[in-house]
Amino acid sequence: MVLSLVLNCTNRAVPIFAACLTLIMGIVLSSTGNRAHADQSDVSFNTIAAGHDKWSRITLDTADRIDRFFSNEIIDDEGQETRLRVYVKMRADGNDDEQFSVGIRGKLSLPRTEHRLQIIFGQDDDSTASVNTEDQNISLRIRPPGTDPMRQLRFDVGFRKRAGSYQLFGRARHRLTFDRDSRWVPSVTNSIHYFTKAKTEYRGQITFDWPLSTRFFFRPTTQIRWYQNNTDKCNDGICIDQYFTLYERLRQRTRHAIAYGAEFFYRNKPGELNDVVLKAKYRRTTGRDWLFWEIEPAVRFPAVDDHDMTYRITFKLEGVFGYNDTADINQGFIPTSTLRRRPAKPQIAASANGAHRFTHIRQL
Repeated sequence: MVLSLVLNCTNRAVPIFAACLTLIMGIVLSSTGNRAHADQSDVSFNTIAAGHDKWSRITLDTADRIDRFFSNEIIDDEGQETRLRVYVKMRADGNDDEQFSVGIRGKLSLPRTEHRLQIIFGQDDDSTASVNTEDQNISLRIRPPGTDPMRQLRFDVGFRKRAGSYQLFGRARHRLTFDRDSRWVPSVTNSIHYFTKAKTEYRGQITFDWPLSTRFFFRPTTQIRWYQNNTDKCNDGICIDQYFTLYERLRQRTRHAIAYGAEFFYRNKPGELNDVVLKAKYRRTTGRDWLFWEIEPAVRFPAVDDHDMTYRITFKLEGVFGYNDTADINQGFIPTSTLRRRPAKPQIAASANGAHRFTHIRQL
């Protein structure tokens, strides 16, 4: 199986292949470390750690060279916040063919632009909904001055896959979070895309964040999508999707987490229930703080099968490279962007080879 993953990785660029190899070797050595001799385990661990640190440094240096295009101003290392996540994903679905993908997502930080420009890789950030794909999109993000966590305005331009091909696109996105004196924290997001071939797309989303306790977090989301010229996304151009997600912190918060979800997809403006998905996603770190895996079993009731039950299972292995390369096991599980909290403060932590990296202290 490892050989199959390596052969598929070689179809990507050399840096992604090297990161994939580090990813695969990390999980293999994590699973076989108990059977190896102590000295061999130490050598293997140090080799993987050195390889990971090398590619994290290459990631940061590449971002810094791009950033110097805008200015030669000297900045502190803590100003460079480039963080990339390389993943290997496999999915088996009783209603579709098996899927295998390797990719990269994250952002290249450009601090010399006062963080007003970023280069974005991978999936969209409009929501964590399953309608978002992990195609290898790339875009330049513009953040106007005056943006804060409660009021966000962003502009993107780049290439994104639509209707089976990559197209030049532009996007304007606005997010408003309402600061209310209650446990419910509502937010409204509106975004408009324009593609060279798929033309105009609109996505509107209303989300309510509700911390039930220190362990549980509930998030219902309603999303409306409209497509001018992309009929494979939804019939008649309009879709309405409803998501209910319950996030749970398990006893060891930094080691693993779980999320339970129910998703309802409506079509035909929106008179038809097109699909229902019930799922659970479990995520856990490995013996290395930059590498984690997740598994998502689910059952579906698609309209094309007369809503008969269909099984689906997804497995993903993901590693973090660059700034703050310690994986946050709750990222994407327990949202923190709209919760009241003090700003994150940087802290320097020593890495395995004596070098320093920056981590964030997140305070809910």
